[in-house]
Amino acid sequence: MKKKLIASCLALILIGVAGVATFLVILTSNLPQLITVEDYQPLLVSQVYDRNGEKIGEFFREKRILTPFEKIPKVMVQAIVSSEDDDFFEHGGINFIAFFRAFMANLKAGRKVQGGSTITMQAARTLLLSSEKTYIRKLKEIVLARRMEANLTKEDILYLYLNQIYFGHGAYGVAAAAQIYFRKPIEELTLPEAAMIAGLPQAPSRYSPIRNPSAAKARQKYVLKRMAAEGYITEEDAQKSIEQPLKVFVRQDYKKFAPYYLETVRQLLVKKLGEVNVLNKGLQIHTGLDLPKQLEAHQQMQKGLRQLDKRQGYRGPKNNITNPEEVARFLQKTRDQLIDEANPEKTIQPDGTITGKGKLNLSGQSTDGVELETLPKYVSIDQIVKGIVTAVDDKWGLVTVRFAESKGLIDFETMEWARKPNPQVRWDFDKIKKPSEALQRGDVIEVRIIARKFRSMRIKKELEVLRKKKRKNYERPEELPEFNKYVELELEQEPIAEASLVSLDQNNSDLISMIGGYSFERSQFNRAIQAARQTGSCFKPIVYAAALDKGYTPATPILDAPIVYEEEDKEVLEANDTSGESQQDHDSHTATKKWKPMNHSHKFAGDVLFRNALLRSLNVPTVKIIEKIGVEWAAEYAKRLGIFSPLNMDYTLALGSSGVTLYEMTKAFAQLGKLGRRIYPRIIRKVLNQKGETLLENVSLDERFESEIKILDEQFEQKRTDYLTHLTQSTNNSDESKTPPETQHKLKSTPPLFFQNPEQLLKPSTAYLISTLLQAAVEEPGGTGGRARSLGRPVAGKTGTTSGYYDAWFVGFSPDIATGVWVGFDKEKTLGRGEVGGRAALPIWLNYMKFAHKELPPRGFPTPDGIVFANIDNSTGKLASANSDNIVRQAFAEGTEPKELTDAPDENSERNFYKEDLSE
Repeated sequence: MKKKLIASCLALILIGVAGVATFLVILTSNLPQLITVEDYQPLLVSQVYDRNGEKIGEFFREKRILTPFEKIPKVMVQAIVSSEDDDFFEHGGINFIAFFRAFMANLKAGRKVQGGSTITMQAARTLLLSSEKTYIRKLKEIVLARRMEANLTKEDILYLYLNQIYFGHGAYGVAAAAQIYFRKPIEELTLPEAAMIAGLPQAPSRYSPIRNPSAAKARQKYVLKRMAAEGYITEEDAQKSIEQPLKVFVRQDYKKFAPYYLETVRQLLVKKLGEVNVLNKGLQIHTGLDLPKQLEAHQQMQKGLRQLDKRQGYRGPKNNITNPEEVARFLQKTRDQLIDEANPEKTIQPDGTITGKGKLNLSGQSTDGVELETLPKYVSIDQIVKGIVTAVDDKWGLVTVRFAESKGLIDFETMEWARKPNPQVRWDFDKIKKPSEALQRGDVIEVRIIARKFRSMRIKKELEVLRKKKRKNYERPEELPEFNKYVELELEQEPIAEASLVSLDQNNSDLISMIGGYSFERSQFNRAIQAARQTGSCFKPIVYAAALDKGYTPATPILDAPIVYEEEDKEVLEANDTSGESQQDHDSHTATKKWKPMNHSHKFAGDVLFRNALLRSLNVPTVKIIEKIGVEWAAEYAKRLGIFSPLNMDYTLALGSSGVTLYEMTKAFAQLGKLGRRIYPRIIRKVLNQKGETLLENVSLDERFESEIKILDEQFEQKRTDYLTHLTQSTNNSDESKTPPETQHKLKSTPPLFFQNPEQLLKPSTAYLISTLLQAAVEEPGGTGGRARSLGRPVAGKTGTTSGYYDAWFVGFSPDIATGVWVGFDKEKTLGRGEVGGRAALPIWLNYMKFAHKELPPRGFPTPDGIVFANIDNSTGKLASANSDNIVRQAFAEGTEPKELTDAPDENSERNFYKEDLSE
């Protein structure tokens, strides 16, 4: 019996030991295998640069910059050890005395008031996948800490710790913390800065120098005193550091630089390399973006949309506040925001306060009695700020506004646009008569700062008239404020219309800037590459290029006269299903739909030259051209130039009825400027891994549309193969009858392109002729792109406006840069009467292109072989003579130039009949 009892006890003990062993095996089975520091593979931030090496963004799950222990300053290590684990170099991973001390303190307080984890345990904790706070988790943490101490040196453990732990504001590791808080490499950290960072791991949010500078300063003071107590620094060094003001930075927001561009790059890279590589592996990504041009494009796009928005009318204030306490809170909040935006650098004083942020001062006097400046230093000229209307004076046409710690005046002359929105009436025909029609006291509005002191020529003239009337008895009206104490302001409002911009370097095909909308925060929808919109007249150059290869020349006369097209209305036929009815019944249901194309001016020009029809963007001649050359022929040219969006295969194609993205149109125009040669817009130049090895090179934005473009390429390659086979058969005198009929039809309908070279999309001469006509649309009177003339260099471009003023376009190019701009609403509606491409889109294009060409010398478009020039009569298209009133120098494909001279005009030959409209 006794033996059985002993055996049972031994069995139980063995089972217990086996159970514990099994538990430990299961517990530790998924722990990280940290035998050497090489086993440490943390998540790293991928850096994104523009084409000049300027950093423009980051991709990451955890913002971490892996830094070798040797590069981490000794003062940083000392600060961390002093504040987090002063016995680090003595214990074996677990400090039992500290652990017990913390346990008793927490038990006594009834909550966690003290931590007992060592640096090794903290490093182990962050390396575990689970974040649960359980005893199992704590056991895993202890086991991993013991393993780390057994396999790694103390320096290795510090390397893991200082690279792994979280320091707040998205910073993982001390190198990222140094960049985020102090914008410097970790090697350059000073003692006060290192102490500030070392105080963060315990509670990154609570001790954030950005959000809670007072607590951060107190924590820094604690770290410095601990360093002195441990003998790493002297008491004097600690005190000097405590008394030293410390500059910290708000985290840099790279999204403001090129958010749409960056998101497009990220999507492409995830597709090609996988999300893990892009977000975790610390890649170096060099793009085709030109940062200064990108920032200018964004600024000009927002400026252009605000100007458009004013022409649409005023939608009213954001809010109305009259309660004095609410007004003060509003002004304080906006003041603090303006200070933060003006300077990302903050100075924490020894008492923990931030320089520049105190109680709101609305007195106009500083604390020492000196009058304050009318415009605070944290606000600049041309900046848009929020303010509150404090007075509206209809008599003198003035609106008084308080903003931050300042005050300003709006002159009524600058806000006459503030009518109630009415898209059916042009803005210049509908102006308000007094400021109170738009604003009242308490309105929260946006204002643009125009000048430090208010000036009004209107009021100055009124006062001069008053002075002359009263002469000696003249006194300045008391109700008028002292203008030199007020900032000059103008009423603004955030636009609701959208815009996009694409810009390509014609020399190397870099995608140098891309704007997808007014604000990435407002909408992440990238209208430059995702929004297929009707192009209006922007599409016409493609139709005219197709016509040049069908026998037209720039001097071909076309009759611009009324015409009506009739066709069966398919919708009516489908609605009236006639299956089973007699032919007579069927005919009774047939409906005829009429279409009468009109020019924008609703006038007709009679005989007009091909060149003038394009530069004046006449609709009727364009429709007649596509009617003659065929819709299929024109569509083929669009596809060859890279238009992959579905096309409307009817006559309306010529007028831009198809929805096409801005990217497609800009690329097509850029290829015209490259003499018809294919380009591959480069969005990514190269991608390097952590070892400096090249993973990718020369990634085109076309790869985002790989499937769509592949279809076009395959179709063209088949036609090219058929064409070359046909040429070979013809050369060998093969029997043409052996060629299948469908192939013969394809060959006959194939444009005469450069089939020997698939990279040559159009004849160089054809592309050049269209470029010269688009240049004439800018340079000659009557051209729709006349505003672009002020660029002051050779440039070709085309406006586009859709029915009802829904979409406004301008796409144009110089020999160096091709740029396209689209303006419209996401949910289609009118931009307002008169908002054509030349008014709504071209100013954005022009101002951006002026900046983009600032460092570039003017140069003309290169002339290809097979081009001749002739002086022609711009009315007849014949060679100019003494009888010509309007002479232009025009390029022609060799052999197509006019041969006849212009005769004397016949007064009876003008066909005014064709300039008149037709009744339907």
